[in-house]
Amino acid sequence: MIQPLVALDLGSTKVACAIGLPHEQAPGFTLMGSSLIPYAALSELWSADPLMVSRTIEQALEATAVSAHVQRALVAFDHPALTSEIVQATLPLADEPVSIRAQDVDRLRRRALDQGVGLDREPLVVECLGCSGNGFEGIRDPQGLPATRLRGAFHIVTMPVALRRAVVQAVEGAGLEIAQLNSTLPAVFSSMAEEAHCRARALLIDVGGRSTGVGLFVDGTWCAAAILPWGGLTLATELATTLRVTMDQATAWSLEGTSCRRAPVREVIERRWASIPAAVEGLLTNQPQPDAAFLTGRGALIDGLAEWIERRTHLPVTLCRSPRTSALSDLSRQLGLSAALGLLEQATGTARSTPPPSPHALNRLIHRTKTLLTEYF
Repeated sequence: MIQPLVALDLGSTKVACAIGLPHEQAPGFTLMGSSLIPYAALSELWSADPLMVSRTIEQALEATAVSAHVQRALVAFDHPALTSEIVQATLPLADEPVSIRAQDVDRLRRRALDQGVGLDREPLVVECLGCSGNGFEGIRDPQGLPATRLRGAFHIVTMPVALRRAVVQAVEGAGLEIAQLNSTLPAVFSSMAEEAHCRARALLIDVGGRSTGVGLFVDGTWCAAAILPWGGLTLATELATTLRVTMDQATAWSLEGTSCRRAPVREVIERRWASIPAAVEGLLTNQPQPDAAFLTGRGALIDGLAEWIERRTHLPVTLCRSPRTSALSDLSRQLGLSAALGLLEQATGTARSTPPPSPHALNRLIHRTKTLLTEYF
């Protein structure tokens, strides 16, 4: 019997929960229920209070109104302490060309992790960007190709060990076991409309509560990211402190964005926003321009943010969320549920459309053919 899947997005200000029933003989799922529950209290970092997160997860599960019993959860989260980097690794294979095996790719991946993960950190996401060897370059799956030495580039996102421990403790405190742990950015990308997935190069900007993620996706692969230590809540807190007003007033001003009539408010907002084009420029160094940029997260509702990013980056910006939420009238809820729905899309095999054919596909076919001819003829 097929069991329902529960997906949790542990944000800085809320828990988003979605429960889906996978289709029995086809990709996809039926959404059984969803919920968006804010934390009862906001600490500087939600991970400092796993018990509060556990209670909010329990409330989110109850609010879906789904009676099915679930034991394991797909979990995504964002946090200012996440770091992203590209790691190069090299693995010698033999003096003469030999066919690359699956275990060789695994050894190369482990070598990259040894180089890119510190003692006090753990990997959260590891993406192979491409491997190179004798006569081939940029192949994500080089198995079967001949080489004497294998080189690879990996995009690795890491998290502090203490943070992982806090996330596990919070989810287990709610009576669930973590089946998969992921970052919010790729989960949100998986939930987005076909318009985003058909782009060969897409830039995704996710404005959360306490952090903003900027990610570059090439043919559906998460190739690079920058984690900025501010979000919608951070912005409101800074306005409240700087201008000595209540949080309610500061939140209202922050949502007005650059259209706010108060010059000090606009100055604070634009100072924070200035880190976005700087991060985009860093990601695109020696890279072709993306086809488009997509803005998501509840912080994306700040008035004028999309237009401001367009002017600074010269990229068309689209507000994007999961098509499954189109029936909801609350835009904030639509954006807040995207990551949880993306986790379900990933788990049921509907996350991405077929990527555009690789320009290296023909070279790879030629190399495989050469290997067969060498071995058998």
